[in-house]
Amino acid sequence: MTHALFTGKERRAYVRLDTALSVRFRISGQDMSKIYAATTKNMSRGGLCLEIHQNKEELIEKLSADDTKLGIDLDALVPKPGAADSDEPVWVDSRVDWLKKPNRKNPTLLMGLRFEALTEKARRLIHSYIVDEFVKRYEVSD
Repeated sequence: MTHALFTGKERRAYVRLDTALSVRFRISGQDMSKIYAATTKNMSRGGLCLEIHQNKEELIEKLSADDTKLGIDLDALVPKPGAADSDEPVWVDSRVDWLKKPNRKNPTLLMGLRFEALTEKARRLIHSYIVDEFVKRYEVSD
């Protein structure tokens, strides 16, 4: 495997929102109809950390190449108010930055993703969601 394995060294450029959101993704350049499910461990303006509980061995094999790209369903990750379920999902590109394989202590596959080529609209949507969630969590009541 050529992806960097997570060593615990901090490399964060953006504040992370620790949150568990359902997310859908697909591997670019492969069967685009194959959609995988994961849960976010955290997210930022720059990317996501995903926890994957199913299809772990299959994904480790498919993600073994350098510069593996994933498409993230942005609408499933950060739902827009008033969006209809029938609307075509907006997929954003991301790159696998690191993998942490499952072990006895932690049976989930962890994957760090970096967003790539986000449109300004997608960037604003992600940023607004993160800010709104921080405000909700840390709002001081009088």
